[in-house]
Amino acid sequence: MTSDRRPLVLVVEDEALLREMVAFEFETSGFQVVDAGSAEEALLRLNDISVLDLLFTDIRLPGMDGWSLASKVRALRPDAPVIYASGNAERQELLPRSEFIQKPYRAEEIFAVAAGLGVDLPSAAME
Repeated sequence: MTSDRRPLVLVVEDEALLREMVAFEFETSGFQVVDAGSAEEALLRLNDISVLDLLFTDIRLPGMDGWSLASKVRALRPDAPVIYASGNAERQELLPRSEFIQKPYRAEEIFAVAAGLGVDLPSAAME
């Protein structure tokens, strides 16, 4: 990374254990993490985020789905890259600077996709 600022990722996953595991992988790799269990909670948390480096969202969420969440986040943060994750959702047309990964996934896969989307990865995420 070129600065001392840690990149910030918003992790949105309704399954608490999986959300904690993904957040842990990002945190131990040098990211700042804000997490949410629903799209609605994520949008509230976004109000407190000045710079969003990555949105990592499950597609199947209670209430608003991940596709709709990403569109709303992009309206507020047009440059934020998006990684959609799902084990059994049908793919829709992706927004620019976004990618889909299939569950189950590994941390290395998440970071490779993030790098491909132009996220400035902390050095720990590249190891």
